[in-house]
Amino acid sequence: MHEKIPAGLTPEEEDQYAQYMLDHPEMITAPEDLIESAQEIAEFEGMIELFESQHSLTELHSIIDLTPEEAPQHPVREPARLALIPIVAKLNFIRDKTNILPEKAEELKARYRRLSQAVGMINSNQIQHDR
Repeated sequence: MHEKIPAGLTPEEEDQYAQYMLDHPEMITAPEDLIESAQEIAEFEGMIELFESQHSLTELHSIIDLTPEEAPQHPVREPARLALIPIVAKLNFIRDKTNILPEKAEELKARYRRLSQAVGMINSNQIQHDR
């Protein structure tokens, strides 16, 4: 474990780092282990385009009243909600495992957020599209 501790830390910081890594096994990828982002970004952008071609953002935004009990059967919102799952997984992978530049990561996050807001979140039997 100690061979992965960054250089230049005090002994106390080394102990804190080691404990943090034990407590958080979803370790951050070291910069030298990051993969090239271009292909992953292209795949993400393709997923966004596919989503937009299959799910009308306007129609999703028009959904206002929906209970948590009704949501799983909704013919428009539920398929769109499920389609977001692999998109956010890809976004997280790009953020965590590639050499993407921070400003490009923010751009991709904004593109995802646009879709997520169209699907919205249920709160008090209402869909909130502005989260």
